[in-house]
Amino acid sequence: MIAILASLMFQHVDNDIVYATTDSKKLTLDAYRPAQPNGRVFIAIHGGEYVKGSKGGETGELCRFLSKRGFVCFDINYRLQQDVKGDISKALSAGVTDAIEAFRWAETNAEKYGGDKYKISIGGISSGAVIAMTAAYSKGIKVRSVVDLWGGLFGEQTDIKKGAPPLFIVHGLNDKIISISMARAIENKAINMGVPVRFLLHQGGHGIDLNKTINHYTILEHIDSFLRETVK
Repeated sequence: MIAILASLMFQHVDNDIVYATTDSKKLTLDAYRPAQPNGRVFIAIHGGEYVKGSKGGETGELCRFLSKRGFVCFDINYRLQQDVKGDISKALSAGVTDAIEAFRWAETNAEKYGGDKYKISIGGISSGAVIAMTAAYSKGIKVRSVVDLWGGLFGEQTDIKKGAPPLFIVHGLNDKIISISMARAIENKAINMGVPVRFLLHQGGHGIDLNKTINHYTILEHIDSFLRETVK
């Protein structure tokens, strides 16, 4: 019992590690090292409409929660519109490129934090979820599962193919930024392709407190459960 309590309390965080360098900036991440690693690795990508946001906010909260439960977590920054001096499309493309670089960095460095390079999952919040899903389904990085917190694929759900990694979707019925119909289209494509998918619906809009309880468990606990189920 003491060992379990200690593992839930202790974690080490290395901040601002450079995982890649572009013409415009150094890209950094925070690495969460659990006291008792279970081998699973999670890459978290923040939201912010490609113009704002950074690691350490909601993604930091998610990483703290998961690392206390044995996950090695990498909370990343990526290029925004002001960095690429372009529109949302250009920023999305840059963000996906950065996420792929973070994945490659995680493959190389997971072991030193207690992770297994073959047990990497990826996920994000809002625009970060768009980046995560695009990297996983359109670009085909070899992640084990994907977490989509109120994101979308904007027509690219056709890129979900047979054998693609399992997907967990959390979305609001009244989301005015990324519609529920888009989330359902992604779910339906995954089902049609035989890709395992879990959909958690809430009654709110774009975003929800990660400590909100739905079906007897918090959003954080649902994510933990999904990752454990899909990454053995």
